[in-house]
Amino acid sequence: MTKVYEPDIDPDEFIRTFRDEPSALSTLKNRHSDENTGSKSQTDNINVKADQLKAAPAISDEDIEDYRKRFLLDKTYLRPRLRFLMVEINPDFIQKIKRIISYESDSPCSIKSFVNNVLADHFERYKDIIAKRL
Repeated sequence: MTKVYEPDIDPDEFIRTFRDEPSALSTLKNRHSDENTGSKSQTDNINVKADQLKAAPAISDEDIEDYRKRFLLDKTYLRPRLRFLMVEINPDFIQKIKRIISYESDSPCSIKSFVNNVLADHFERYKDIIAKRL
């Protein structure tokens, strides 16, 4: 007696879509899981994110200048006298910080000073909550 398995993926559809699109297996799995779970597809999620971006409020010149003063032009941590502990930072964050810093032509900011300025602002902003945990 042999076991009979029902395939989750239709072999004919798999072959047909594989020839049309190089990453067809992932789309087949997505279609199959969407049919079973009734969840939204990735394109629906992208459309929702695009709508959310359109609804973002306008940023004023005052907000931009406040950001520059707080994070890019503050020289407090530019050349600290003490040696700091080395930490690992997500490479994506580092790339974003580099782009932010390079956008400012007159900025004396480094990645180290930017991260320290952001953390200093965070600790100042949430000092009441943080004090309870220290």
